[in-house]
Amino acid sequence: MSIPSQRESVVIQGRLRGMGYAVPCMLVAVKVTLPSLDMFEYVKCEVVNAPAHLPDGQYEVSFEGRAMEVQKLDGRWLAGEV
Repeated sequence: MSIPSQRESVVIQGRLRGMGYAVPCMLVAVKVTLPSLDMFEYVKCEVVNAPAHLPDGQYEVSFEGRAMEVQKLDGRWLAGEV
């Protein structure tokens, strides 16, 4: 028997670190909630607003006590997944 879950996209503030930078950013994350267990986790996040001057490369984004790897490639942010 599986436990029903709820998925929702949420906008949250985060912090990018990498390539010699540590800057604030905004994210859209997919939050999965298990209502019957009163638990939730984030399974994916995408940087939607960050300083434009950041170079392409690997970054870690942290938010709400969690961290995920993201990448900027050709000026675009690629989503991070667990």
